[in-house]
Amino acid sequence: MPSLDAVDWGRFDFLDLGCSRGASTAYCRRRFGARRGIGVDLDPVKVGEAVRAGHEAVQADATTLEVPVPVRFVSMIDFLEHLPGLEAVEAVLGRAASVATDFLYIQHPSFEGEGFVEGLGVRQYWWHWSGHTAHPQVADYCSMFERLGLDRYSIRFRGLVRDSRHPSVIPLGTRKNQHAFDPALHPPKPHLTFARPLWQMQEIVIALRPFRRREWARIVKGGVVWRARHRLVEATRGARDAPGSA
Repeated sequence: MPSLDAVDWGRFDFLDLGCSRGASTAYCRRRFGARRGIGVDLDPVKVGEAVRAGHEAVQADATTLEVPVPVRFVSMIDFLEHLPGLEAVEAVLGRAASVATDFLYIQHPSFEGEGFVEGLGVRQYWWHWSGHTAHPQVADYCSMFERLGLDRYSIRFRGLVRDSRHPSVIPLGTRKNQHAFDPALHPPKPHLTFARPLWQMQEIVIALRPFRRREWARIVKGGVVWRARHRLVEATRGARDAPGSA
């Protein structure tokens, strides 16, 4: 396993926090046309698996990591929800913004509507995972971004969940660390149509410099408001005068 002290940070154009076995690093390389990225994970076993799979990765604590050379972007895929709480999430976002020049990319399971839906006797299964110790919602992110001075960002909501028939919805009384609803394993759940929809995930891109609109659109994958085929909604902050010139 590579040593943290031996990393030549100048060779990389992005940093993938919480890289696990390397799939997220490969995804970002493809999606953003990145040249070379390095993953960071606290688990040495996962880092070893990532390296054996052909990815570049190093074992380190992302909450205290010092990167001496700026990278183009920092990605955080299925990572922030594993931090101890919202204060830790905000601290990592601030640290990430300080080492990237272009943008931050966040993707994680959605915790929108958590209190509302649990009051109806159901939840989405990942809300009750032991490893998900932080449950940031979009309103939390917006407050964090404001405090950090990050005022140009795009938030996309993916995977519409209209009612309790969706397999991601399980009864409230099930044990921790469950997965999709299975009638052979889980007790019956009530049939509910949600007054406001749930989502399976959020995807957030935060601009750290001005972008031309076409360049920004390529990064966030289009400027649509609603695309029913993909069950996607996007809300963009600062769209009139940012993230860049026309």
